[in-house]
Amino acid sequence: MANDPDNIIIGPASVTIDGVAVGYTQGGVTLRKANEYVDVDADQAKGIVKKEITMEKLFVNFTMLESTLANMQKAMSERAADLWQGSALAFGSASPTIIEHTLVVTGDAPTASGFSTRTYTFTRAVHVDEVETMLGSRDTATVIPVGFELLKDQANGHRFGYVNSA
Repeated sequence: MANDPDNIIIGPASVTIDGVAVGYTQGGVTLRKANEYVDVDADQAKGIVKKEITMEKLFVNFTMLESTLANMQKAMSERAADLWQGSALAFGSASPTIIEHTLVVTGDAPTASGFSTRTYTFTRAVHVDEVETMLGSRDTATVIPVGFELLKDQANGHRFGYVNSA
């Protein structure tokens, strides 16, 4: 493939968690893959003779600009039962548990005939980052930064998820 400026993607992506749109985001949506390796050295060589991947990790990070209680509930890993009729959210639990979400990110994608849509689908996303959000400021918007680690899905061939263009 030759250099083709039509393949450069500029534009926002939309995010849904468990089928519910999070609304405006700020700063983009990032996907990060981190592999861990074991290096094998041999007495007969002065260097690494083999490298094996021992762990794959995939992460999605973004910042929610809409500070709704529903968005806070997902960012703080609180149970849905702790969001009461959309008007109150309880923090903390007597027995906190890991909550898995379905995460879908949709944005632009280059195609031979112009731009279309690219959709990333992750069926087992777990919020893992610490959350620090401003509760109020005179000169800046309250945002909710979130980081999800993606878990491999046995029902999907032990994969994290998939991306498709339409």
